[in-house]
Amino acid sequence: MDVKQVFDSLAREEQPPTAVDVNHAIGAGRAMRRRHRAAVAGITATVTVAAVVAAWAVRPWPGQRDGVAVAVPAAPSATATPRPTYKGFAELKKKYPPKGKIASVPPLVMWLSDAPRKNELFLCESGPNGSSCSGFPPLAANEFARTQGKLRGIDVWFGVAKDDVHGVTAVTKDGGKLPGNLTRSVGAGLGLWAVEYPSGADVRKLVVIGARGEILQRIRPQ
Repeated sequence: MDVKQVFDSLAREEQPPTAVDVNHAIGAGRAMRRRHRAAVAGITATVTVAAVVAAWAVRPWPGQRDGVAVAVPAAPSATATPRPTYKGFAELKKKYPPKGKIASVPPLVMWLSDAPRKNELFLCESGPNGSSCSGFPPLAANEFARTQGKLRGIDVWFGVAKDDVHGVTAVTKDGGKLPGNLTRSVGAGLGLWAVEYPSGADVRKLVVIGARGEILQRIRPQ
């Protein structure tokens, strides 16, 4: 039985009799379905566009964090020179010009300078106790780092290291570890390090660490 026959049958059974234009009813039904599909498609498209816009708005692009725009700081200059105010710094810098860059290695400011003696360098340091320079010969083939001195009053060991070194840690008698500060590639293929420790701490050794965390050398401070 086709649709027209169904409508004719229903129309005859209804009381009171009702005149029904089957063809018109079928056409109206098809038009209504087309309008419904168009409305659903329009709503879906609107929701999709809104979702895309919302996703784009919250995407963490450079300069955004958690959907909120933030200022992106400029990368620090690798050759930035600190401006310390330690006593004697300006005079020492003038007398022993830096060979490379000046390094901030808390609690000190340090640099390398040419020494009068051939194949030697000066390590110059400036800190709360004042400023000074001392000469040292090149590191031996099996040396990765060397202590250049110990400052009392601020309790710090400091020295030089080859660029293979990525860290220097002080180890105390009771096994405590005090990581130091290191600035690599200061000049002449060397970096500079400093390890500050609490007053009265019994530092028994300095452990020199490589790029993968391996131990390159152990130094017994004198």
